[in-house]
Amino acid sequence: MAGSNKPTPMELDLLRELGNIGAGNATSALSSMLNDRKLEMVVPEVACLTLPETTDLIGGSEAPVAGIYIAVSGDVDGHMAFLMPIESAHQLVDSILGQETSEFDDMGCSVLEEVGNIVITSYLNALAEMTGLMIIPSVPGLAIDMAGAIWSSILAGAAILDEYITVIKTAFSSEGKQIAGHIMLIPGEDGFERFFKILLGTDNG
Repeated sequence: MAGSNKPTPMELDLLRELGNIGAGNATSALSSMLNDRKLEMVVPEVACLTLPETTDLIGGSEAPVAGIYIAVSGDVDGHMAFLMPIESAHQLVDSILGQETSEFDDMGCSVLEEVGNIVITSYLNALAEMTGLMIIPSVPGLAIDMAGAIWSSILAGAAILDEYITVIKTAFSSEGKQIAGHIMLIPGEDGFERFFKILLGTDNG
């Protein structure tokens, strides 16, 4: 997927496979943070959206969200973000800390950073395992603000070149509580081309 082109149906299937593997890895890791309380995963959906559509997806520009952001380097470069509605962020922190919180203190922010790091690196590890590529994530950054402000900041840092963003819409549930989130994949200059070429057997180096 280079330039402004959307992925082909076959390429979307590969991204769905990545989504399933990554979500499974994330579920296992998050369950340990939840003291092995049962965590169920909603099968993720993959969508390729325009920039305005991504803002609408996360609730509109004025919706409060928690966003965790990681830059990717190594054999591929790009950026990833995990965005949660503020209600889901509170539910997740409450479940992990075992207490209700009204504001995110240092401990709550630390939990969110760790959760975002787990979720994003679960997908990056799946991508590395599928392709054999070396993928190096940066230290995660956390922001709690209106969706429009966070998303604009992420896109500015990513120096986005594509017209479309690949979104993995995912959700977890624990003890009846639904925890929603969206994983945004923002490829670097080469897009997902190398990823697709390796998995489709057309990579020559």
